[in-house]
Amino acid sequence: FTSLFNGKDLTGWIGDANYWKVEDGAIVGRSVERLDHNDFLWTEKEYSNFIMYCEVRLRGFNSGIQFRSVVDANGRMAGYQADIGNGCWGSLYEERLRGVLVPYKPQIVDMILRPNEWNEYQICAMADYSILILNNVVTAEINDPEGAKKGIFGLQLHGGPPQEVSFRNLCIKELNL
Repeated sequence: FTSLFNGKDLTGWIGDANYWKVEDGAIVGRSVERLDHNDFLWTEKEYSNFIMYCEVRLRGFNSGIQFRSVVDANGRMAGYQADIGNGCWGSLYEERLRGVLVPYKPQIVDMILRPNEWNEYQICAMADYSILILNNVVTAEINDPEGAKKGIFGLQLHGGPPQEVSFRNLCIKELNL
């Protein structure tokens, strides 16, 4: 595995410094007033087939990890999203495209989620197949021939009331298929 984040600054990432900072070795997205749009921090590099790992802590209502995604000139992202938040942890969403692809499974997630604490998230994407693993439990799995096969990663600060989301220990293993 190689690191996606150096723990010190946002080298290799692009986004609005008004919302995204590095604090205590973590990437922190924070809104202090109502946010009227989803805001993203994204990687400079594209990835295709990979296993990605990170730890995330949400103090708010909604966030997500974009993967195999694209970003437009306004900083809006479209593509796969490993969902984070009330009523959607562990689900697979496609931002600005097809919506919910694999729904939230409360019977699984409610037993493993650590609200307001650090949770482990893994995203595995290989060709048409993607799998999400939250706290070592599979929460979403899809074989999706229509989906993107490469793209960038993004971290989401969802529009709405003030909140904070933190990401640490972001790393990736690229797979040659």
